Amino acid sequence: MSFIDADPEKQGSNDNVASTGSSENVIPREASPRPIHGWKWAIAYASMISTTFLFALDNTIVADIHPVILDLFDEVSLLPWIGVGLALGTMCVLPWGKAYGVFNVKYVYLFNIALFEIGSAVCGAAPNMTALVVGCVIAGVGGSGMYSGTLSFVAMLTSLKERPVYMAGSTVIWGIGSVLGPVVGGAFADSSATWRWAFYINLPIGAVFAPSYLFLVPSVDPQSSKSWAEKCRRIDWIMMTMFLAGSASLVMAITSAARCVLLVVCIVLARYHPGMDKDNRLYPAHFFKRPILVNLQLQMFLVSGIVLAMTYYIPLFFQFIRGDGALDAGIRLLPFIISMVVFAMGNGALMPKLPYILPWHLFGSALVVAGTALLYTADLSTSNAKIYGYCILVGAGSGCYALAGFAVVQSLVPLKDISNAVGAMAISQDLGMVIFLAMAGSIYQNLTLQKVTQAMPALSAADITNLVAGTSSRTYQALSGEERDLVTPQITDAMKNVWWFFLVAGILSFVLTLGLGRTRLKGANAAEGELESCD
Repeated sequence: MSFIDADPEKQGSNDNVASTGSSENVIPREASPRPIHGWKWAIAYASMISTTFLFALDNTIVADIHPVILDLFDEVSLLPWIGVGLALGTMCVLPWGKAYGVFNVKYVYLFNIALFEIGSAVCGAAPNMTALVVGCVIAGVGGSGMYSGTLSFVAMLTSLKERPVYMAGSTVIWGIGSVLGPVVGGAFADSSATWRWAFYINLPIGAVFAPSYLFLVPSVDPQSSKSWAEKCRRIDWIMMTMFLAGSASLVMAITSAARCVLLVVCIVLARYHPGMDKDNRLYPAHFFKRPILVNLQLQMFLVSGIVLAMTYYIPLFFQFIRGDGALDAGIRLLPFIISMVVFAMGNGALMPKLPYILPWHLFGSALVVAGTALLYTADLSTSNAKIYGYCILVGAGSGCYALAGFAVVQSLVPLKDISNAVGAMAISQDLGMVIFLAMAGSIYQNLTLQKVTQAMPALSAADITNLVAGTSSRTYQALSGEERDLVTPQITDAMKNVWWFFLVAGILSFVLTLGLGRTRLKGANAAEGELESCD
């Protein structure tokens, strides 16, 4: 399928199309590749990024409501799975990315919107912690499909020149959703509406945009000439099953290395899968032969993990060092998120004019290293202004390159591989979120258990787990002022190790940046996957 606009007035002449030398690859230059324009496109794009907003909101909205949920259900062992369950569901982003390259994009997109709303309803109505976790997983599966669908639509319906701007728009909306998540969650938790509306809120927002989803979002079928059976044969079902099982094993492997067997099998299948043509594999094996693609995926993995985990631990840090409630702690996150959004917008606006890969990643990762290193030094006596400054460094640094990779990889591969490239970056992003949340949670809970036990031996392990969930937890509220003064330094000291974990990840990102070389993207050549070396 060619994505050149069918409208002759918008399409222009055939000179607007440049061939890559293959009958399969048609590269749009200045012509608009979408069938709708003006107000219809504006509303359609707004509805697409509304799903990005909802997904981003869900990723951070639970950051401040853990204590309230724990007090209601009192199932300590499942508490970490609220955040991890949502992130684990997003592992479906790679299969969804493949599906968007095979089936009608609009139909897959609508299915995922429905799935996300169902998951949100299950979460809001959950009678116990198990149901809540299941709802989070369902919402994660649907949310990842919505997110991947928006990226696929932007890739298919925008020209190479305008794509970074639309990607930046998606970044801004993601940032707004991420900012509002902890604030909205904290507000609901502290109000008569209760925490359940932190999930129910997705339903009316989805209903408002439903007419646009149904009637304005264009229908795009990348393989319209193929039958349903032929399309199904192009999906790597074996690899998909092993990948999802391996992803779940990866999270559990953090506490038990023996459970990593399925992940190893998954990696081997990705490289040597004999049962599927290489062009139709869930993860295209030929990407392994492009070091720059692998590097960019690793960068995405690291920076995305840092960003999401920071949105959980910055509010928690302020709860203990300043005694903030859920709402106030969520507001404290604003400097971090706003700085990330501003720099991500700058990246999206300037990337077409300054198309060098290295400076963005080098400068951004250096700021992340500086910010996390300074956070490691923060304690109870550190002023709010300094902590905000440290958070701004991390936010600005991550904004420089957190989502830039999506636009970059699309310009490094042929048109037929764009959906695969988007899927590969999206799964790197989600893997980072899942693993960093799980590892940071493991570090935080294990160390706080040790340190608080030494300070207050009378507290049980269950009480300590409840305590470290936040200052609104039942156990923390039951402590006297002297007891709070005793445990708070232990908790914040344990949190230093979380900042140390982020620092190591930032250093690794900086080191990987040096492998990007002096590479630049230029014009249509970028869309053909050709790179130019800067002398």
